[in-house]
Amino acid sequence: MAVLTAVVLVFAALCLVNLLLTWAIVKRLRVHTEMLNGLNGSASLGVGQEVTDFAVATVDGERIDRDSLAGKTLVGFFTPTCEACKEKLPKFAQFARRHGRDRTMAVVVGTAERVTAQVATLREVARVVVEERNDGPVCSAFQVMAFPAVLSVGPDDNGRVVVIDDRVRLDRQPASA
Repeated sequence: MAVLTAVVLVFAALCLVNLLLTWAIVKRLRVHTEMLNGLNGSASLGVGQEVTDFAVATVDGERIDRDSLAGKTLVGFFTPTCEACKEKLPKFAQFARRHGRDRTMAVVVGTAERVTAQVATLREVARVVVEERNDGPVCSAFQVMAFPAVLSVGPDDNGRVVVIDDRVRLDRQPASA
């Protein structure tokens, strides 16, 4: 009988520890949920929002500003430290090849040494801008807070450059302008 009582007490103690750990995990998940909700569910500008003014030079020395995004333009944001970026980059390059280099801009965020491979992949199919941090002029103009981000921008009825699509499907054929 003493053994049975000891087993029940040990089992009760284990259940109590399990309950405390579960409570701690739920509390931690609530904190993470609040942090994610702080992003407002968006990693960048949303559909219909205006791109703010910026002016930068591409890796080829070409000057790009907001007004040079005439017509429908595909814009992608990548960083070499992001696993999802590594997966999406080849699809973006293939899509951009069909979309046209003049209608595609890629922004790679990181130091010159770290972005070399991504720049080499994108250079032939897009106008490529390198920003050392995600608070650079282009990332700020598009309010990019997470990577990768792929947007389609173009003029609205008032001539403002706005986001047309903030969830570009890279597995589809690009629509003609």
